[in-house]
Amino acid sequence: MTTPRVFIIRHGETEWSLNGRHTGTTELPLTANGEKRIRATGQALVGNDRLIVPSQIAHVYVSPRKRAQKTLELLDLGCRDALPRQEQQPSEERNIRTDAEVQIDDNIREWDYGDYEGLTSATIREQREKNGEGSWDIWRDGCPGGEYVKNTIQSLEHQ
Repeated sequence: MTTPRVFIIRHGETEWSLNGRHTGTTELPLTANGEKRIRATGQALVGNDRLIVPSQIAHVYVSPRKRAQKTLELLDLGCRDALPRQEQQPSEERNIRTDAEVQIDDNIREWDYGDYEGLTSATIREQREKNGEGSWDIWRDGCPGGEYVKNTIQSLEHQ
């Protein structure tokens, strides 16, 4: 019996991730380069003789964000369960390599940056300095109008 493993894969590059802007709830597509790099990652890591063997995958959890779902699609795991954007494509046209259930799960969605959505860390620090709020550390200070670490901890404790 093989030892169970967990793979955590971050979505591909977006315009905002490319220039350091915090992206949580905003739906942004992958850049062309992001798509190219995810396809290359899939070719390098996914296959019967690779790190991720599709037939051995038990379950796939993916964020509800379209960029995360597109990343999963481009990795080409060959999931039998179609993502919403793939449902129009008949299963016989897809290269099915795993029977793993695909679950879109809001519990693994990206951090909610609230008022800081779309801003860089430098801009946030500048704004806080102007407002007399002092330095900013996301783990200590969280995001006004969004999430704080304590919210994440509470969410994990209730799973």
